[in-house]
Amino acid sequence: MQACAWQQSAVKPSKVVRLRGNVLAVEDSDKVKIAADDGSVYSVVLAGLDAPDENQNYFKKAKKRLAELVDGKDVTVMLRTDDRGETNAVIYAGAEDVGLILIQEGLAWFSPARSAAQNTADRDRYQTAQSSARAAKTGLWDDKNAIAPWTFRGEKDPEPIVEPEPAAAVPKSQPVPGRTYILGPRGGCYYLNEQGIKVYVKDKTLCQKPE
Repeated sequence: MQACAWQQSAVKPSKVVRLRGNVLAVEDSDKVKIAADDGSVYSVVLAGLDAPDENQNYFKKAKKRLAELVDGKDVTVMLRTDDRGETNAVIYAGAEDVGLILIQEGLAWFSPARSAAQNTADRDRYQTAQSSARAAKTGLWDDKNAIAPWTFRGEKDPEPIVEPEPAAAVPKSQPVPGRTYILGPRGGCYYLNEQGIKVYVKDKTLCQKPE
């Protein structure tokens, strides 16, 4: 699967662009073609997730389910461009977040690499949905040999999410109870989330042992 390709778009979107349109086709297990109300046509990849590739288990199920959710339907789309210039889309069919449904039903992985295009609330919902699906062995999580699409494609593991410390909820230099902070070989301070992904924090004093 490739990053979002723009087609017939008059203006490349800024950080966040909201539009309404109609889904013309489901091109992949996590990619759709949308005709916007302004006449532009976009080929977009769902933000925050990575669904099975064509030669993987659950590819057909994921693509079929995506089609059931959006094919031929009017949708609301949030086009978001991350810091690397890649554009993904959060797609709503009515009030439902299509990507979130795929993760809840065990038909896609939460993707740290694509989550940079999401806001914090969306990212948290996707990670929580994956944890629940995994615990319940829903969909692809029932496969003991399930392989993440980025690993199947031979890509590097997703880069860790950089998460700022919320000053109001967690005072600076005050560790979160039950969380283990690790000092990396290059001096970075991080912890492992429920998916085993490194989440770096800005306050490196959290990795220092009490005197």
